[in-house]
Amino acid sequence: MRQAVNGLGIKGSVLVINNGKTLLDYATDNTADTSYLINSVQKSMTAAMVMREIQDGKLSMDDRLAKFYPTVPGAKKVKIKDLLKMTSGLSLEPGKKLGTKHFVSDEDNIKHDIKKTVFDSDMVGKWNYSSLNYVYLCGIISQLENKSYEQLFKSTFVKPLKLKHTAFLWSSPGKLVASGLVPGHDFKHGRYTTVKYRSSVREAHNELGAGSVVMSDHDLAKVLQYILAGSLLTKESRKILYKAGPPSYYNGGLYNKARYKTANGAGQGYFTFMRSTKDARDMIIIQNNHSDGKKFIPTKVKIDKIMSKLISMK
Repeated sequence: MRQAVNGLGIKGSVLVINNGKTLLDYATDNTADTSYLINSVQKSMTAAMVMREIQDGKLSMDDRLAKFYPTVPGAKKVKIKDLLKMTSGLSLEPGKKLGTKHFVSDEDNIKHDIKKTVFDSDMVGKWNYSSLNYVYLCGIISQLENKSYEQLFKSTFVKPLKLKHTAFLWSSPGKLVASGLVPGHDFKHGRYTTVKYRSSVREAHNELGAGSVVMSDHDLAKVLQYILAGSLLTKESRKILYKAGPPSYYNGGLYNKARYKTANGAGQGYFTFMRSTKDARDMIIIQNNHSDGKKFIPTKVKIDKIMSKLISMK
């Protein structure tokens, strides 16, 4: 197994859990407790936070977006379940990006996103990947609880799980150092260059619940175990959140393979690859801070093969 992982050529941190026990826990670069920007892997956590609101009776899968953001185009036709599955028909205008150039607040970002949102009624029920869906979900749970997304994330995951290597990218320098964060490096023009921290923070604010948190492998594993098999959600809630149906390959921020779930993150010089069985007893988490966009998809495919081998180990 270690030989197969090392064969990926990734310089970063590796955690492999087999049948509930740690099989591999090491670093080919950095340390096992280094934290990385997890990018889109965070969507699985945002989805779980939304599901808990539904579980508590404060929200429904069939509630309309118009209940919270009536000025969003098509808001009367878009349901919470559409946002979770990314089948809302919502997207940004061509050439536009999430958020603002200069961060003021989450609410201000969402106001600007609304102005740049377009709705295609023919795409409702059809999968189209856009972090915009999850930004709106962040705003919705913030309205329900009258707290910021950051406050809700900390009270949902950081405090109860006592996460020591987790922080928002815009946290104080002291907190980021304590989390073990390393700078991201992006491969451009034949060499790796350090991604500017200010631009990374701006993007993190703009992505909010879809790419703003840094985590170590261990903290990420704790959170995923808490979501998939722990006490955060009931069995019934998990059935609802990960319900099969179009698109069967994406539910609650996770992609569904026949025998396991996956999530991948890429951006700002970081890669995160997560594979887990639905009971979280078999898991692979690999992260690094030297990203080459051309290697992302080939690496995903190779890790899928390694995960299949892991599941077969008994």
